[in-house]
Amino acid sequence: MSQVSKGRTPVRIPAEVANIVGTSIAILAVVATGSAIVAAVPDLSVWQFAGAYLAPGALAFAAYWWIAQKL
Repeated sequence: MSQVSKGRTPVRIPAEVANIVGTSIAILAVVATGSAIVAAVPDLSVWQFAGAYLAPGALAFAAYWWIAQKL
C-alpha cells in the first residue's frame, strides 16, 4: 500500500504583519548595536553617543529603502 500525502497549503503572512515584524526586528537590532558601541567605547562625547545609534539606524534605513525598491 502506498500512502498519498496531501500537499500542505503554504501559510501566507499578511504584508502588514510582515512589515511590523521586520520593523520591530530592525529597531531592536539598531538599539542593540548602538548600546554595544556605547558600552565598548569609554568617555563618549554627545556627538559620538548620537553617532553610535545613528550609524546603525542609517544602515537599517538603507536596507529598508533597498527592499522597498525591489517590491
